[in-house]
Amino acid sequence: MASPYSYIAFEGPLGCEKRSLARLVAKELEAELTPDLVENPFLWDFYKNRNGAAFQAQLFFLLNRFQLLQGLRQPNLFRQTIVTDFIIEKDRIYAYQNLSDSELALYEKLYPMLTADQVAPDLVVYLQMSPEKVLENLRKRKEIKQFNISPEYIENVVEAYNRFFFHYEASPLIIINANHVNFSKDRAAINDLLEYFKKTLRGVTYFTPQIPG
Repeated sequence: MASPYSYIAFEGPLGCEKRSLARLVAKELEAELTPDLVENPFLWDFYKNRNGAAFQAQLFFLLNRFQLLQGLRQPNLFRQTIVTDFIIEKDRIYAYQNLSDSELALYEKLYPMLTADQVAPDLVVYLQMSPEKVLENLRKRKEIKQFNISPEYIENVVEAYNRFFFHYEASPLIIINANHVNFSKDRAAINDLLEYFKKTLRGVTYFTPQIPG
């Protein structure tokens, strides 16, 4: 399926299934999907509240995302569209949730050095989800259960995402109400969303999938 966008990014809080949706869309568009992030070796220590682990985990994520996006700067004559399941700016959302003031001061010296020349997406898709739904999704994941993520942390992350995208103007933006849709199982919903990727969008577009039944 042809699309006017050469770079589409999906975003949303942890547990919103953005990677699954990015994979589906990449397949439908015959696009290239960026690889998964490398497993973060500091994540376990972070969720165990071990001293210094938050900064180590955050810096690992930032460097990993930076490396993945470096490939977008290299021209590829055979690639029509590339799809990612993150934008680099999301890293600061989590940094401000997790780092101390002194750690943030150092982080803010590193962040612009790694992000100044990054290519901006042609289109961003934000999966907006309630804290309750995020927590429900996370509790279904075996690898997440061990981390014992608190409802308060989820609420803070979701609120930070909503604040960020309320002011987002760097690219055209589709906001999806993702509380009641499973794109991997709802073919009608994915077909409706794919129609948006054929259009040249500007500003903010809201997409609300039909609730089955």
